[in-house]
Amino acid sequence: MAGGSDRSVLRELLEPEAFLDRLVNELLVLVPHADGALVGLVGEHGLIRFVHAAGALHGLMGAALDPAHSLSGLAIRAGTVLRCDDVDTDPRVDAEALHQIEMTSMVTVPLQHNRTSIGVVNMVARRPHAFSDADVQRCTTLADVLAAMICSTAEIARILTALAAVEAGAPVDLGGEKTSAVVARFVSNVLSPATADLVDVRRRIRTAIDERRFTVVYQPIVRAHDRHLVAVEALSRFVGPPDEPPDHWFAAAATCGLGVELELAAFGTALCALPRLPDDVKLGVNIGPEALGAPELAALLTSVDASRVIIELTEHAPVHDYGSVQSVLASLRRLGTRLSVDDTGAGFASLTHIVKLAPEFIKLDRWIVAAVDADPVRRALVVALVGFAHALGARVVGEGVETAAELEALCDLGVDFAQGYYIARPGPLDAAVALAQPTTPAA
Repeated sequence: MAGGSDRSVLRELLEPEAFLDRLVNELLVLVPHADGALVGLVGEHGLIRFVHAAGALHGLMGAALDPAHSLSGLAIRAGTVLRCDDVDTDPRVDAEALHQIEMTSMVTVPLQHNRTSIGVVNMVARRPHAFSDADVQRCTTLADVLAAMICSTAEIARILTALAAVEAGAPVDLGGEKTSAVVARFVSNVLSPATADLVDVRRRIRTAIDERRFTVVYQPIVRAHDRHLVAVEALSRFVGPPDEPPDHWFAAAATCGLGVELELAAFGTALCALPRLPDDVKLGVNIGPEALGAPELAALLTSVDASRVIIELTEHAPVHDYGSVQSVLASLRRLGTRLSVDDTGAGFASLTHIVKLAPEFIKLDRWIVAAVDADPVRRALVVALVGFAHALGARVVGEGVETAAELEALCDLGVDFAQGYYIARPGPLDAAVALAQPTTPAA
């Protein structure tokens, strides 16, 4: 929880009825075959009094249960989740009580706080054998979390500790779900529904990384004056809705803590193209400042001819510590790697990147290149940026070239290289490499 949502969540936690309603309803989502749920707390004389009911059991609010002859009492004494598949064949259950509410099977979750039994959560169903082993395991996974959440708003810290412990431990397979995902989804939905979608996003990104559910396409970069191929830029494409751009995947990965890992996975996949490129053609790969300093990136570069790799640092990725980035770049440059600053002209950050990081290549943003042949203001800006870059010893790439007139104008204005749909769209590596092959003039 963060920002303005903190106060609204805490206000809701101080309203026990609303909070318990959300908690129990989320349990019913998690265990879909349950027809109802009860929250019972141990009270005077050891009786279990039901303080909240949901689903088909609203009429039991306030009812009391003797734990001596019930599955609830047995679960509390044993300290473990218990399941009844059929009340008519299970001697541990108060069959008469369950028949009165027309329920036939049940899962009982004991609640303990600071090693003290505080109550139970009962999930009940009308049909026998309604609950699976996975349902029992999910309830077992959530037992400590449920107790902490029900007991007191002061136990929020304990919930976070439980989450961390589950995340660090060996995951338990729950019919395709991981223990950490079950707990994270449950806590998010109950405490802060606005963040619940992050659980699904994290799973989707995790799957994309682990199963390499992305491909890499390559867009040629050519010399402006003769269109000779000098480099290709690697661009990731993900398996998903066709209208979902790759930037959304990387942004989503960053929000759920997998941004660096996804970038490194894409970077490593892109490097596989190097052996198939002509020796004089370099490979440009996008990377953000945080991933730039990851030890895994340096390991990837030492496994290839790093002198053929150009790291493209986009303006849209903020640099919080230029000193650290400069140190990392110094070590990568010793391997032969070169730096390109992307999207120059789209804002002030790229100019700061250029001054602080001294890139070998500067890429002009598409909005500057668009109609540069007919716009004197854009032409003046290109002249200024080219002069600025060349004075720093950098060379300039015009991005987003879409017409012959734009390419000719960039060449006239001193731009060194060009990239864009007019030259070639991103596509298979073989198509990009074909631009490097000499063509036989027509007879």
